[in-house]
Amino acid sequence: MKRSKRLQVVLDLAERKRKQADQLLAQAQSKVQQGEQTLQQLESYYNDYANEFYAAGAKGVSLGQLQTHQAFMQKLRVAIEQQKKALIMERAQLEQVKTYWQKAYGHHQAVDSLVDKIKDEESRVADKQQQKELDERSQLIRPTFI
Repeated sequence: MKRSKRLQVVLDLAERKRKQADQLLAQAQSKVQQGEQTLQQLESYYNDYANEFYAAGAKGVSLGQLQTHQAFMQKLRVAIEQQKKALIMERAQLEQVKTYWQKAYGHHQAVDSLVDKIKDEESRVADKQQQKELDERSQLIRPTFI
């Protein structure tokens, strides 16, 4: 079996790992994007709610309404902080996945390049062998007029 055929198994494995890395990268990027959107929505809701309450507060609010508002605002601040922490973790995970993807992609490229190089060498060897056989045959055939 030719060396290039034997290495095809390694190339196929590298291709599978690269595709897996592509999927992991896409998922990690999606998680970060969703986390950023969630954080933006929470912050926007927090600001909108605060502005509405302060506008209503100018007309006067009861102590119960003020306490309810403060408790709700605190819950929103906690949710925002938790989302920020989750986003930091998701970004760190994304960086790890990017590193894995780069390694998988580089490995695939290296194996693919090696297989191409070996195929070229095998082709050159086969061409030389074919030329050698043609030369030998032409020397065996003698013209009748000599």
